[in-house]
Amino acid sequence: MKVAIMTQPLGKNYGGIMQAWALQQVLKSMGHEAVTIDRQSSPSSHVYKLARFFYRSGMRALGKRKIPKSFEKYQSILLQNTSYFIGQNMTISEPLYSTQQLREHFLQENYNALIVGSDQVWRPKYSPNIYNFFADFIDNDIVKIGYAASFGVDRWEYKLWETRKCRRLARNFDGVSVREKTGVLLCENKLKVKADFVLDPTLLLSSEAYESLIPAVTGEAKGKVLSYILDESRYKKEIVLGVSSRLERPVFSLLPTINDIKGKEKNLEKCIYPRVEEWLMAFRDADYVVTDSFHGCVFSIIFRRPFIAVGNYSRGLSRFKSLLNLLGLKDRLIAGEGVEITSLVEREIDWPKVNSKILKYKNASLSYLRKWL
Repeated sequence: MKVAIMTQPLGKNYGGIMQAWALQQVLKSMGHEAVTIDRQSSPSSHVYKLARFFYRSGMRALGKRKIPKSFEKYQSILLQNTSYFIGQNMTISEPLYSTQQLREHFLQENYNALIVGSDQVWRPKYSPNIYNFFADFIDNDIVKIGYAASFGVDRWEYKLWETRKCRRLARNFDGVSVREKTGVLLCENKLKVKADFVLDPTLLLSSEAYESLIPAVTGEAKGKVLSYILDESRYKKEIVLGVSSRLERPVFSLLPTINDIKGKEKNLEKCIYPRVEEWLMAFRDADYVVTDSFHGCVFSIIFRRPFIAVGNYSRGLSRFKSLLNLLGLKDRLIAGEGVEITSLVEREIDWPKVNSKILKYKNASLSYLRKWL
């Protein structure tokens, strides 16, 4: 089958990139042709305008460096490494900026099926157009399923009119599945559709699949505490330093160093996002991981790295709770200040037990895909 995948726009989000890559790999292993739809925000949309505002503010903060003429040029510089990975390792459609362009693309390409997912595809405030992620642009009769779709949070963020329209569109899906237990309830109570629980696509592949992308060298995170923090705070920094002190290991951070640039050292190159291969290598090689990222937790688990997950409320805490409860790792989540971490750092993870649980849900998740495709 020729399968289209609708997911959030890919760019600087390493977890988003890897879940999209993983789903393509799984579908290809099943004998399907998989294409990820590059649905971007229109330059006239509020999402784009907000991003442009922050872009201009950020560039002014860089000092003397000449400001590129367009937002697109700025993005291409910062995301050159992640964009290269996507271009080299994934099958992506041309950029599509509107419902009409989506409709025309699907009529031209003759897809047999559409998969909406994974990641927070059903979180309105993250979406270029939430109705597109409920397949409002499809008029012909193709298979439509949600795979590991996520609302991100355990509360309902849709406005009344969004709820009504998305509920109607969701009923046209052949199958719906979500990656959080709370998502099952939201589907039933708000969208009035039955939903299955499945794993995030990244957990459908073995660690060897990801290691095939990594150069056969030792990374900079070897023997260190990997700090993968998306939203910095004093509290999170204290946890990282506490783990570092307890284990007597230095800290390694992989994200761009824009916040550390001072005076004459300000330059755009320091803001460039590292290569995806380096990101994967850091999780593979680190002695310990501290992260507030959902996929940071996932890849700690994939590479069997001991970790602490710091609850990230703004990005959605239900994702963390659902995954860690499922795998018997709920004690790895710190959701508030004042938690004593010494015993947690020293507590070993029963990896054979964790992997047996992953295997159980992996088989069920793959069966779900085979059922509809």
